[in-house]
Amino acid sequence: MIHFPHQPFCEDDSVAVLAAPMLNCLEISQFALIDHLSIEFGPGLNLLTGETGSGKSIVVEALGLLLGERAFTEMVRSGTAKAVVSGSFDVERNSHLEQLLDAAGLDFSNSELVVRREVNANGKGRAFVNNQLVPVGFLKEVSGYLVDIHGQSAQQNLYDVSSQLEWLDAFAQSGELVQEVGQRFRELHSTLLQIQSLRNSEQQRLRTLDLLAFQVDEIGKYGLKSADEEALLTSEHRLLAHAEKLHESASEAYGELYEVERSATALLKHSLRLVEELAKVDERCRPLAEQLQSAKIAIEDVAFSLRDYLSKIEVNPKRLETVERRMLELDRLKRKYGKTLEEVLAYHREKVQELEQLQKADQTLATLEGKSQELRLQYLDRATELSRKRRAAAARLEKKVEGELAQLGMEKSRFRIQFSDITPDPPAEDRAEPPGTARGIDAIEFLLNPNPGEDLRALARIASGGEISRIMLALKSVQTIDASSKTLVFDEVDSGIGGQTADIVGQKLKRLSKRNQVICVTHLAQVASYADDHYSIQKRVEKGRTRSLVSRLSGQERIQELARMMSGEKLTDTVLQHAAELLKSAAQAG
Repeated sequence: MIHFPHQPFCEDDSVAVLAAPMLNCLEISQFALIDHLSIEFGPGLNLLTGETGSGKSIVVEALGLLLGERAFTEMVRSGTAKAVVSGSFDVERNSHLEQLLDAAGLDFSNSELVVRREVNANGKGRAFVNNQLVPVGFLKEVSGYLVDIHGQSAQQNLYDVSSQLEWLDAFAQSGELVQEVGQRFRELHSTLLQIQSLRNSEQQRLRTLDLLAFQVDEIGKYGLKSADEEALLTSEHRLLAHAEKLHESASEAYGELYEVERSATALLKHSLRLVEELAKVDERCRPLAEQLQSAKIAIEDVAFSLRDYLSKIEVNPKRLETVERRMLELDRLKRKYGKTLEEVLAYHREKVQELEQLQKADQTLATLEGKSQELRLQYLDRATELSRKRRAAAARLEKKVEGELAQLGMEKSRFRIQFSDITPDPPAEDRAEPPGTARGIDAIEFLLNPNPGEDLRALARIASGGEISRIMLALKSVQTIDASSKTLVFDEVDSGIGGQTADIVGQKLKRLSKRNQVICVTHLAQVASYADDHYSIQKRVEKGRTRSLVSRLSGQERIQELARMMSGEKLTDTVLQHAAELLKSAAQAG
């Protein structure tokens, strides 16, 4: 998709220059043909040139990766473990960017922002902002405040009517209104879906009512109150099922400890008397008597506890039968409505709510229908206002784009924005869909007539690659730069043009670079002559491996590169002189 800066289009070229984010340094390691590149960009117009296949567009691809584009294993240089791309951005204080970073828990204490992306040979990777690990998707959010990349794919997106509508809305400064229309659309759509669901099948509603009523009654008739009931019943059942055995064992133990003639208590009493007699004569036996007395008391306590326990043992076959029946009822409920009694109770509460909602369906339907009518009016009101704003902006944009195209060698071209109303007339009140879309009630399409006497036609049907490049540049050239502007990156925006038109493209890029940093890949000497900073990308084979190198050109080096771009490898004095004159002319025009 095309990325759009959050700023209005230019009404006056004399707008004051405002500080914009700037890419200071881009470092690329083990990326495609590049083993290592470090490019320090400057403000203004930065041009990348080089022979076909040297790696110019690879630099743009690396920058796209840094800004959150999809990674591929093919990006990692053969024989290496991972590719790394990092960029240092000079960022003026930006409240929106600061809020974004703060919400993510990232430090941002100065005007420098460092972004790094790593891609492993196995396809996995990591992303960092100011040396702090972040999700890769977060890079796209950050990049929205840093860079716009306009490559061949971005130009192709101009053929898409959805992207064209985004351009028009950006020009019309209607972002807030578009969001409002979208919110109204979603609210209306959700309400209409609820109405449709209620209306779909009255018979189904009645069948559901019967089923819910049966389930609620079935769970309710068993009087289930607590999820603890099953555990209590299990404990009680264990005691009732073994009551006779418990009574027999406790009774026998009590007898042997206390009740029979030679019980443990009786034997201890006899032994205690004998030891006490010993203690009267020999005091050394006194502790033994005390121990026997303690043992006698302990055994009596156990015996009395067993006696109390015996009195509470209930041999009750009827109660046992009742408990077993209740446990079977609970098992039946669990088989039908949940694995545990807690799940059964939760299911019961849920179905009670559903039953109440269905029983109130008629009242709910009337409420929703009233709400939908109100939301429909709100949507149409905002969408109509948005449509008026778009149509007024379209008339202005048509004139401005035609003016820019005239300067780009398409002076006879006509550019129009065609509107189609997608609102049903009259709007059907019972439609399941809102009267429009989340983008409003307009369908638009950019039309072009590049040749006099021909009809206006859609860009996708008539515009060539060179023409679409110039239309893209024309749209960008009418754009005003404000505090939320970004670095603009153009990948061969000058394809398909040459001669005087190429010179004008260079002037356009130069003019854009006075407001914010521009990085451009070009194959035209006329465009390259306007560079503030000129970089040459070269491909070399060293030790059997192909690698791309970059060098910043100045003085005679620039003249030679421009000459190469004009005539190839054969650099004659005439070509070199022409290149020098081209640089001089560009400097005077700039």
